[in-house]
Formats: sequence, C-alpha cells, structure tokens
Amino acid sequence: MGRIAADVTWLIGRTPLVELARLSPPGTRVLAKLEGDNPSGSNKDRAALGMIQDAERCGLLQQGGTIVECSGGDLGVAIAMVGRRRGYRVVLTMPEWLPQNRSNILRALGAEVVQTPAVEGMRGAMARAEQIARQTPGALCLQAFTNRANSRQHADTTAREIWEDTDGQVQIVVCPVGTGGTAGGCCQFFEERDVAVVGVEPAGSRVLSGNMPGAHDIPGIGAGFVPEILDARALTEVVAVEDQEAALGVRVLARDEAILVGPASGAVIAAAVSIARRPASNGKMIVAILPDRGERYLDHRAFQPEA
Repeated sequence: MGRIAADVTWLIGRTPLVELARLSPPGTRVLAKLEGDNPSGSNKDRAALGMIQDAERCGLLQQGGTIVECSGGDLGVAIAMVGRRRGYRVVLTMPEWLPQNRSNILRALGAEVVQTPAVEGMRGAMARAEQIARQTPGALCLQAFTNRANSRQHADTTAREIWEDTDGQVQIVVCPVGTGGTAGGCCQFFEERDVAVVGVEPAGSRVLSGNMPGAHDIPGIGAGFVPEILDARALTEVVAVEDQEAALGVRVLARDEAILVGPASGAVIAAAVSIARRPASNGKMIVAILPDRGERYLDHRAFQPEA
C-alpha cells in the first residue's frame, strides 16, 4: 500500500531517464528525461506546484483564494490541475487566437478561461490577468517568468534527479527555455558540479543571443524576451533551432526511439544530437530535458505528412 499517491500532485516529478541508443553518435551517450510523464503532460507541473506551495508558505495564498495567470499552454494546464486539486479558484487568461482545444482542457479541469482580443496578443492577456488579480480579493498572479520559486523548484527536483539518476556522470544538460524555470534551476544546481548547461531557443526569436524577438513555430519555448528568473550568462551555450529542425526532431524521436513528444522537445533533441556529434563531445553523457509529450500537438506541422 506504500506506493499509492495521496493525490495527483504527488505524482509530479521523478520522471524517467531513457537511453537514446539509436540517436546517440558512436562513443557518446544521449539520454532523454521524459517530462511528459508528469501528470498533466509537461515539465510545467513542477513549476506550478513549486510556485503555489511557495505562495502558501509565504501567506500569499489562503484557503478559498484565487490563482490568476496568463497562459493557454502547458503552464496553464499545470496550474489548473495543481490549483484546483489544492482547492483554489483558477482563472486563466489567453488570446482568442489560441486553439479551442486548449480552453476546453482548462475548463474540463475546472479553471475559468477569460479570452482577450487577438490583436492585443499575449501582452493583452497578461494585462487582463493582472487586472483580474487586482480586482479580486484574495487573488494572486503567479507570474511564472519572474517567480523565483519556479527556477528553485527545478533546481530542487529536475536537476537533482538528473544528477542522482546518472550517479553524477552527466556532463552536459540541454534545456528548453520557456519561462526560464528549467534552465535557471539547472544553472543553479550544476554551477558547482562542472556540468555544462545549454539553453535551446527558436532560431526565429534569438533573444537569449541578444537579437530581436520574432515569429516561430515551436510552442513551449521562445517567449520573445529573456525571462527574469534566468541569467542567460550562466548558460554555457545557447543553441538556436529552426522550426523545421524541431519538427524533424519530433519525427525522428518517434520513428527511431518510439517516443512521442511535442515541438519544444523536438527542438531540444535536435540541439542535443547536434552537440553530441561534435568531436569535443566524444565520450560524454548528455541529458536532453524533453518538456512535453506529443498528444497535445497533433495539429502541429511536426505531425503532418512529409512532402
């Protein structure tokens, strides 16, 4: 009876590492950390739980309170799952242009969805979330891009799990950069452990490299600005991945390793394999953090028939 979880939030974390034998170049080991095995399907479960628990400890969230956030993606799903299970009202804002199935998932989990005009983009949805939080007694806007509890949770769990599960043999960790929590947490944990931390961003929006934001087709990474909780200088390197490379990464991982992931994971695996092919990587162990699973992205170009 000792292996029965008290509730779904107890299932967050301890995601598996799997050897990618068919994708690893000779002499180099590439491992994938399957964050899609978290209960809502992404690494955002860790961030949601960490931020909510931190708000509770600090007295910012009281019983019967309201959590507000701007997100129609994996973060929103994670916040809806964790927040509702812990007894909070959850209000999520999102632009009208986001797919209807996203709002359907959020509503199914018990969240309230507020859609904002498409022309206002994500900034308009963010402003609406902040307005709702100000006008609602007992409400808190989690603000994942600036919330240090986000990166701290990944340092305490994601990075530590990688270190422990590889018996300290990992030498390179390749991270997606969305809110900055995963990459920031890995930078914190591995700073004194001689492990390189590589960030992955879309080639169409190379803000971590100091360029202007732009359009891309890799949902889950590339917010268009450098997250406050991530010091980009702490990254050993930033790899920019083209949209088509991310889509190919999804297909190759499914075809060769039978692992179904989303576009952000496709970008990470593309970056990890490119690093593994370098002569300097020979003999090294590389862990690629795959942040999502594929079922939520079946309408993405990565899952369309190849021309």
